[in-house]
Amino acid sequence: MAEQLDQIKALAAQGVNLRDAEAVIGRAFTPEEVQSFRKIATLRRLRRSAEAQEAARKRRLALEAEQKANLEAQLAGTDPDWASKIRGPKSALDRQHEHRARGRELRSIPPPRRRRVRERYRFDLLGFGLAYGVGKYEGMKPLLKRPPSLRMVRFVRALQEKILHGGLKHVRWPRGKGKSTWVKIAILWAALYGHKFFMVVVEKTKGMAQVVVEEIWKRIYLSPRISVDFPEFAVPMRDVELSPQRMRSQTYHGKPTYMKQDIVKFCYYKLPTVDGFPQTGAIIAFRGADQALRGINIESARPDFFFIDDPCSDTDAKNPATCDKIEDNINGAVLGSGEINERISAVMASTAIEPDDVSERFADPAKHPEWQTETERLVTTFGPQEMVSKYLKLAEIDEAQAHEWYAANQAAIEVGVEMMDDRDFVEGVECSAYEHALYLLHTMKPTRFYSEYQMAPSRSQGIYKISPKMIRERLNGHPMGEVPHECDQGVLAFCDVNAVAGLRWEICAFGKGRVTATLAYGQYPANGERLYPKGIPKSAIPDYLAPAIRTVAEVIMGVELKDELGEPVKVRGICFDGGWMTECVASTVADLYAGGLNCSWSKGYNSKEYSRYHHEAAASGKIKGLKAAEECHTWATANGTYLAFNSDYWKEVSQTSYLADPLSRSSSSFFGTDKLTHHQFAQEICNEELKAKDKSTKYGHVYTWAKDPSRPNHFGDVHAGVLVYGAIRGNFDRIAAVIKAESLVKVAKHRKVRYVYKG
Repeated sequence: MAEQLDQIKALAAQGVNLRDAEAVIGRAFTPEEVQSFRKIATLRRLRRSAEAQEAARKRRLALEAEQKANLEAQLAGTDPDWASKIRGPKSALDRQHEHRARGRELRSIPPPRRRRVRERYRFDLLGFGLAYGVGKYEGMKPLLKRPPSLRMVRFVRALQEKILHGGLKHVRWPRGKGKSTWVKIAILWAALYGHKFFMVVVEKTKGMAQVVVEEIWKRIYLSPRISVDFPEFAVPMRDVELSPQRMRSQTYHGKPTYMKQDIVKFCYYKLPTVDGFPQTGAIIAFRGADQALRGINIESARPDFFFIDDPCSDTDAKNPATCDKIEDNINGAVLGSGEINERISAVMASTAIEPDDVSERFADPAKHPEWQTETERLVTTFGPQEMVSKYLKLAEIDEAQAHEWYAANQAAIEVGVEMMDDRDFVEGVECSAYEHALYLLHTMKPTRFYSEYQMAPSRSQGIYKISPKMIRERLNGHPMGEVPHECDQGVLAFCDVNAVAGLRWEICAFGKGRVTATLAYGQYPANGERLYPKGIPKSAIPDYLAPAIRTVAEVIMGVELKDELGEPVKVRGICFDGGWMTECVASTVADLYAGGLNCSWSKGYNSKEYSRYHHEAAASGKIKGLKAAEECHTWATANGTYLAFNSDYWKEVSQTSYLADPLSRSSSSFFGTDKLTHHQFAQEICNEELKAKDKSTKYGHVYTWAKDPSRPNHFGDVHAGVLVYGAIRGNFDRIAAVIKAESLVKVAKHRKVRYVYKG
């Protein structure tokens, strides 16, 4: 053993690293051998550093001596004051420049006070965090409140590996468990030791990312421990006192330090570049996840490390189009921003929110095999379910009583329990981390708890996800105006009447099993122009609206339609929306009907306003001439008989019809083969998003929709209207199982997701 120890010391003295030394010996070193190896290696590095400094000092002295000798040779035999006589006395401007230069110059940078401590953590991120991430100073709280758990240590080791050797790491941890804190420490460590020179912090918004980078910046010169161990960073930063002007003019050995804070244009902080310290000068940029990340280039440098922290907000996670954008943004930035000859490093820390959000997508190895994903849950294993249910029921009545019951039955309720960290509880208030987890389950909605703490997001019942990209790709391949053979139950048209957007219309063919196909659509006036001039009195609007309705009716009836055999097909009826300017719409429709055109008008009501009484009265057949269908009925008024319908219900039917494959049961599809042709139609379908669907004894289902007033949903109303018109006419038949969100099966195919209906 003594011979091997001498051999180990010899390898350390020769500069062999630890792994290679273990390979030479043929076994892993014991802790005592590792300590001896590192001691010898550290002494070797210190000796070589001292030798390099001594060599540099000798070269500087030799250069000064040579310059002095040359100057003496020039002045030999001449007046010693010849230079001043030729140039004359220094001007006030020269003296002022020299005075300012002396003011800008850093006098000296002291050596590290604890050089051994500093070198000890050069390749030890965990030790660095424990040594420099604690302590409160200058009003800043410590980064670490307690030592990390065993699971966190694994993450820190993996983080160190990615920074030193490259690679992509995705960490999915419960909210508030310290993943972001350790990445801040990692950025600080990489910048101070020079492991990385261009790092980018990506948060939900640019402002949040700036807060992270600013905290890292301030800790470098405010932390007493970092200040004494890394003076080449702390001294220049303290000297300028965060003044941008002083940063631009600061010099050391006559050379600028190039320190900079650009928080508006290019959004980055640049640490000082100090002559004689090659590890200085790191750049830390910040960006929002919705900003352009591809092709970042600052001072002819490209990023070598990305830290992406929870790139998706709650709102973004519920919007597939936004998730698509963020996913593409991260992919392009991380995989395409590094240098050609270097392997990019990136760490993403995320918490799941929705089943198909950004976190879930990058955790799927089928979609992103290049990312190594690590998922941790607050509760790894739950205890007996009946005990959990008992605690939750007691907590609903009295939380204090629930705590007493838990304390009395702690051993039974924690049978088989495994927690991420057994220290996660409030001492003196809770018995254990498991009780804290159950308390969170009680106070939060289960959906949110399982999403944010168990990494198992679930969608509320009845809630579905659609995106413009998915809808516009629902193409049946038939040319415009051609009726597919699956749609043999007639053709109808619907026109939405709007005060600002004018008239939007759609011609739709119907088939058995609720199959629909859009044959043609359009708007009047064209190009989104207003229907009538601004500022005219309401009484004058019919002068513009009535001719527009007649024009649209002529356009619809003039569209050339045919089946697959080339036989002509006619529109069997047109329905106009009468929710706005009802009297004008009703009277114009009556005139068109009298002229031989089969047309009617309609009005939609939300689920709370839709009249169940009128629906039952129409369905009973007691009132002649009225009829009822699926969530709709006809009703007689002073303006004539019209179609009333539950707009909330039919908007859901309309949107979910695009989840099925084209020309299959309960499906809607577009004509053509170009996936970009129907983008506007698809976008307006998605501009109204279903947020909640609750059961009410009085109203049936009650819907909550999210709608941005600046984003129109006119074609969404048009498609819902044509479906309800088909229902009252008998073309859109009621099938045994109406498509619903719980009937959808998510099928992953390569990197695309499609939805199919399983009847």
